[in-house]
Amino acid sequence: MVRGSKKRTGKHDDGYQLEQDLEDEINLTEKAHRFAGLERFPIIYVPGYGAPPFHGLYLRSRLEVEGFDVYEADLPRLQTGDVIKSAAALAVEVQRTRYRFDAEKVNLVGHSLGGIIARYYLQKLGGWKYVHRAVYLGTPHKGVYWAVFGLATKAGRQLLPNSDLLQELNNDPSRCKNIKCLSVISNFDEMVVPHNSGILDCGYNKIVNWPIGHWGMVFSNKAIAWIVDFFDGLFDIREDFVGVNEKRDISGNGELCHEPGKRLIQKVN
Repeated sequence: MVRGSKKRTGKHDDGYQLEQDLEDEINLTEKAHRFAGLERFPIIYVPGYGAPPFHGLYLRSRLEVEGFDVYEADLPRLQTGDVIKSAAALAVEVQRTRYRFDAEKVNLVGHSLGGIIARYYLQKLGGWKYVHRAVYLGTPHKGVYWAVFGLATKAGRQLLPNSDLLQELNNDPSRCKNIKCLSVISNFDEMVVPHNSGILDCGYNKIVNWPIGHWGMVFSNKAIAWIVDFFDGLFDIREDFVGVNEKRDISGNGELCHEPGKRLIQKVN
């Protein structure tokens, strides 16, 4: 879906409006060429622990500008309740979104705990059948010790390292391998400590060394550009690769992190 340009006024007294109209037409033409032939699926954004609804607004709006239909999952108790129940609610949201957009599958973007909720849905509730690709931003796949401050909540206890829920996910990653997943981790993330907790054993991992914290992940133009590339199958995982959409937005020095001995492919097709 390509968003429209500004409406023509027919007035070009100072040349500004004509220049703006031409620029809009060029942008629309560029987008039409970029989207041509791409099988795009709607995106469901899964927010993190206790995140208010407006926290993902910038990320959603940017993805919409890039031509995606984007919907934010409405999960119970601001994602502080039982992850399993939140994943079940996400399953309902996925089917609702597929019906709404007449889509065979959806893409998922999970921030922080939202990534764990998405993983449980994918691996344990059959979600792999309905998801094309998934991106996790600042998700503590192996748990975090700061979760002790959330012991009063079910989700807080489930985020502790070696919790029953995380062991269930990490010890049986078979379903995770049925779809392509990307985990984006920042070395400046003040919440996901140690940072290797963000490494996804059954997917692609991208570590960034520029200063962006945990909550800033969803405001990062570079991370959003990576999401677009990954969902479009244009994301090359070489260490020195600058993303197709990243070139249009912001340059940087993303660094690939992977487990020793794991063979890397050149393109995520």
